[in-house]
Amino acid sequence: MPRRAGCLVAATVAPMFNGAGTNYVIRTPTGVMYVVYVDTASDVAFRKSDDNGITWSNPVSVFAGSVTALSIWYDRWSNISAGLIHCAYQESATDDTLYRTIDTESSDALSTQTSIFAGLSTATGGHLSITRSRGGNVYCKTVIDAGAEGGFYRLPNANVPSGAWDAARTVDETIATTDQMILLPGFAADNQDLIAIFWDASANEISRKLYDDSANSWSESSIATSMVEGIATTAWPHFDAAVDLTNSRIVLVAWSAVDTSGADLRCWTITESSISEVTNVVLNSTDDQGMVAISINEDNPDHWNVFYCGATGGGETFQSAVNIYCKGTKDAGSTWGPETQITGAAHSMRMILASPRCPDGRWGLIYFEDLAIDELVCVATLTQPTAMYQLGV
Repeated sequence: MPRRAGCLVAATVAPMFNGAGTNYVIRTPTGVMYVVYVDTASDVAFRKSDDNGITWSNPVSVFAGSVTALSIWYDRWSNISAGLIHCAYQESATDDTLYRTIDTESSDALSTQTSIFAGLSTATGGHLSITRSRGGNVYCKTVIDAGAEGGFYRLPNANVPSGAWDAARTVDETIATTDQMILLPGFAADNQDLIAIFWDASANEISRKLYDDSANSWSESSIATSMVEGIATTAWPHFDAAVDLTNSRIVLVAWSAVDTSGADLRCWTITESSISEVTNVVLNSTDDQGMVAISINEDNPDHWNVFYCGATGGGETFQSAVNIYCKGTKDAGSTWGPETQITGAAHSMRMILASPRCPDGRWGLIYFEDLAIDELVCVATLTQPTAMYQLGV
């Protein structure tokens, strides 16, 4: 699939990867792209592009403060026919986790800001993830104080977007500093339930956690052990997940280790009742690889693109001089196409974000360049594909 050279989205941005917040690129049904980010003043802002990422609007402020982590979710990734972008952000002035929405279908109107969690202090470490269930409730897992403070919270559907959040719900486990989590909508009969992907740093294990909303309880099943997490303060993310609404499943990709010879980029399909590993995207890395993002073609949900940093054959230096590469599959991970270079030159990269669900298969990728002036850069498909093949296949 043809793509164009990178275009600048925003300069002088903050190192968004530090807070381990789950973030993505949004593509609306009409093809408009949105990116929500933390700028150099540590404020939350968004920009959008209606020409496939070539030019971007002026920034629109969502929150002015001292933001340490940001997470977003888009309604249509939960099969909700609406256009809200749900934004959760942690900030160190009042040590709170806050919430606001952007209505992409109503002139980008901003909701009233509400409070998810009121903390006492903020420290490096932790994670942040927000999602919306298929039934409409919004959920947020926040760890704000290096593992000492945080919790799991629910905004009932009737209160979206500007109402009050419930008191703390049952948390999945004792909060720990470098654990990481991705919240996702589930597919159970109770459409308020969730699937979560949890990376336990102390156990070097990734697990599937199921949240039962009506019982306010969690259950856990192991996905993989011997998974050595990458610390978010250096680069992020090293695992990613996308929702396949057609087949009622989650597609997960994760590095078994970062910047390590012999590491694998592994892939699974996950439901409430099954965890199935498919063919590795990368097998036996030769070092200098890490970070990952996945996009699913909405029209052909067995077609996936997986993006990562560093050449499988070596010759690059992780973080300081790497390109972004892609492999594609059109058979749900049974086979993968060749490794295709996406960027035109090696850069110092610390974060990559993709559109997890792509209308017409047109993906968008944002990467964070760690330069004298840190930048967000966009790479995207040039045109709607005319053949049933994906980049990398």
